[in-house]
Amino acid sequence: MHQSKTLVQLAFMLVLAATLTACGPGYLDKGKRVVATSENKEIFNVLKAYHRAIEDRDVPTLKKMSSKRYYENGGTTDTDKDDYGVDRLRNEVLPRLKDNVKRVTFTIRLLAIRIDGKSAQADYEFVGRVLLTEGGRESYKAWRDFSQMKLIREAGYWKIARGM
Repeated sequence: MHQSKTLVQLAFMLVLAATLTACGPGYLDKGKRVVATSENKEIFNVLKAYHRAIEDRDVPTLKKMSSKRYYENGGTTDTDKDDYGVDRLRNEVLPRLKDNVKRVTFTIRLLAIRIDGKSAQADYEFVGRVLLTEGGRESYKAWRDFSQMKLIREAGYWKIARGM
């Protein structure tokens, strides 16, 4: 009798332990580095919406996702000739996605999310392929790179402030 009571208690403890560990927040990435908190999920959802809009070449959505404080330094620090803000992004850069890009496919692998009040940063790796048309000629370009997106909370929404 004592042994069966112990087995029942042990089974109960195992079920309880399994239940408690299953209630954890989980992760947003395969590497289990980004905990699936509600704040991280918000940032991750922006990243997924960005991914979908790029693949769909959905310029209006990308414009809505951009912060009024958007600023891009073109990846260079020794010159500001390739820098631009939200006006150039919306009026020159994004329309080229619709005009010069025929098809885009890529995958994103989330690496990290950091949130500090009304600003956030998402680090990710991406692998992609794009069909471009330039001068009447079509060509495929493939790339693999690491990127970082900066976001700012504006009017209750996360907007992309850098890294589009």
